[in-house]
Amino acid sequence: MDDYGHVDNDTPSFAISLYREYRGQGIGTQLMLKILEFLKEQGYKKASLAVQKTNYAVKMYEKLGFRTVDENTEEYIMICDLN
Repeated sequence: MDDYGHVDNDTPSFAISLYREYRGQGIGTQLMLKILEFLKEQGYKKASLAVQKTNYAVKMYEKLGFRTVDENTEEYIMICDLN
């Protein structure tokens, strides 16, 4: 899928979102860990996403191992190595 988080055809990109009342409880972190674990089990070497620079989740993504590889005026493109 050639979306905003697309970096190449070998790297799946995805996005998650939680309703406000469920944020700050660790649900997003657990969801991300499960997604990354699943992608690794499927043989993927990395995963990518796009996130708005003002999004509070940027810090969570960084803690999970995502790093910024590109950006525009509004968003970061981030990659997580799954090795």
